[in-house]
Amino acid sequence: MSDFFDEKNELDGEFTEEQLSEKKPSKDGKRDRKDTIKNITIAFLSVMLVLTLFSNTIMNFSLPQVATQMIESGSISPQVRGSGTVSAEDPYNVTVKETRKISGVAVKEGAHVEIGDVIYYLEDKESDELKEAKEALQTLELSYEQSLFSGDVPDNVITNVRNGKKTTYDSYQAELRAADAKYDAAKAADEAAQAEIDFLTQTAAYDAAGNSYNAATPAYTTAQAEYDLTVAQQNGDQEKIEELERFIASNNKDTSQLTNYGTQQGLSYSQKLATATQKKNKTAQELVVAEREKTELLKSINTEISLCQARDKITEQKEKIAKLEEASVGASVKAPVAGTISSVSKVAGESTSADETIAVIQVDGKDMTTSFSVTNAQAQKLKVGDAALPQNAWQFGSDFKATLTGIRNDKSDPSNRKLLTFKIESQDVTPGQNISLTIGERAVDYDMIVPNSAIKTDINGKFVLIVVSKSSPLGNRYVASRVDVSVMAQDDKNTAINGALDGYEYVITTATQEIKSGDQVRLSDG
Repeated sequence: MSDFFDEKNELDGEFTEEQLSEKKPSKDGKRDRKDTIKNITIAFLSVMLVLTLFSNTIMNFSLPQVATQMIESGSISPQVRGSGTVSAEDPYNVTVKETRKISGVAVKEGAHVEIGDVIYYLEDKESDELKEAKEALQTLELSYEQSLFSGDVPDNVITNVRNGKKTTYDSYQAELRAADAKYDAAKAADEAAQAEIDFLTQTAAYDAAGNSYNAATPAYTTAQAEYDLTVAQQNGDQEKIEELERFIASNNKDTSQLTNYGTQQGLSYSQKLATATQKKNKTAQELVVAEREKTELLKSINTEISLCQARDKITEQKEKIAKLEEASVGASVKAPVAGTISSVSKVAGESTSADETIAVIQVDGKDMTTSFSVTNAQAQKLKVGDAALPQNAWQFGSDFKATLTGIRNDKSDPSNRKLLTFKIESQDVTPGQNISLTIGERAVDYDMIVPNSAIKTDINGKFVLIVVSKSSPLGNRYVASRVDVSVMAQDDKNTAINGALDGYEYVITTATQEIKSGDQVRLSDG
């Protein structure tokens, strides 16, 4: 019922208060749409503002990054500087031929020794090498004796080996040649005997088949004649009967003869095969003997060679022990030459190894040298015979002297660098020590110096790129600007310059990519 009235009211154009409120737009709805539009506009403007504010940072990531250094006053030293390790010409390496334990060290590095002076004291006991050599000898002798009397070695081989006899390879070769010849002959004879048996067997079978065929032919005609005889007898043909009887008798005689011939031939082949088989049995036995003799000879030769080698190793081991005992170090290691101890590599309680260098002596009268690499331009300023000074002169006495003795190409970069070699003379210097030298002119002060990496060159001459700061509403911008300069002096690190500069500018030393004047750049964080 209610549905009916609702429909009627709608048709009549009448609405309830609730329905009217839904149909009529409210003032609050308009206000909400305006607020939404306003919020979207504010958000858009905010994003644009953020992008604008951070555009400087975003752009900076795409700019080349440069390292800078402020122009400073300072000194330029045309001197060539370098460091190298001191080495001795023909140093004497003190070694021992065996492993021994050190009980004490008699000298220190830098000490001067004369021939026979004690460098190390050693524990008085047999060396490890000598012990190991004796143990190895016992093992070799045991293995040799067990092999010699194993029961598999022929008596003549034992006698030869024990008497020190060693058969030559020529003798071995001759024995093997004879054994091979005997074996090959026996094998050939055996193969010939077998071939004869095979031939007789095949021939006998062939001939037997032929005889059987020949004997079968008369028998066949006899059977036909006997049939014809029966017919003739039935017909009473006496003449035919007699003729056939004579023919049959002749055929029977032929058949009997052929059968006897085949039997006799078979017996002959059997006799020949028996003889050939007997011969084959003999050749087979001779082949077995020849093969066994060859195998035994090879085993005997190999055994003799092996035993002789073991015997010789024992002899060599005994000689080694004798040499170790003869060269055995006593209770100390002494200096074999006079000179200065440049290194002592062992302390009390440590052990030496065979042929290990345990001390180094700078022999009296031998030079000490050091070397380092420089550029070709630096080397051009020097000549052989120039004197060098230590960079840390306070570490050395007044007797220190370094002389340039050689200028040659540096093998690591022969087209661009030279290797300088200096002779060192000083009581305070020992081989293995690192020393820094300086050679050339003295330092000169200048108002403006920059790193060598800041100097650029093009067709217009030399110049530097300085960083110019420009202010903007969004922050500082940095731009590379060219300034032409002239080079006053230069050393291996810095260059003295003169140009339209105040002296407080920052010059670009390195960049992540090639830049030119007017390019905007990004400063390195460092």
